[in-house]
Amino acid sequence: MHGLRTFLDRLIQLFCISLLGVMVAVALWQVASRYVFGSPSTLSEEFLRFALIWISIMGAAYVAGQSQHVSMSLFVDLMSLRGQLKWGMVIQMVFLLFAVSVLIMGGGHAVSISMTQISPVLQIPMGLIYSALPVSGVIIVLYSLINTFDLYRTYRVHEE
Repeated sequence: MHGLRTFLDRLIQLFCISLLGVMVAVALWQVASRYVFGSPSTLSEEFLRFALIWISIMGAAYVAGQSQHVSMSLFVDLMSLRGQLKWGMVIQMVFLLFAVSVLIMGGGHAVSISMTQISPVLQIPMGLIYSALPVSGVIIVLYSLINTFDLYRTYRVHEE
């Protein structure tokens, strides 16, 4: 499981870092084309909007996989270690159910109905943009299974 987690971490990090670098270059081009050349690039605005969607959703999947998501842990911190581990497994199962029902199933439906819609400037199917939802859903499912396995293993060690 550690190897799969490392692979997913590196893959998402590489994707997000690369996309951020491209976004910076495109934003610099947008500024230069507007203020230096006097002719703003319309492609760059739409690309940056779509890239922001992808980097945000993939970043959220990464954060969920690292268990660094926003949470209120006041009551969990008062529990015993075994209680915290059990509650952690419940949270991972909620993440898994959310990822399957909303991101994979709902996102897949959004992708399928929007594949015929074409973005006005880039001329690509909008389904490609919305495909960030099911892709991140699959990643969150994998991370949730890995996290649940790690929590269960820790629970078993402390039970003995």
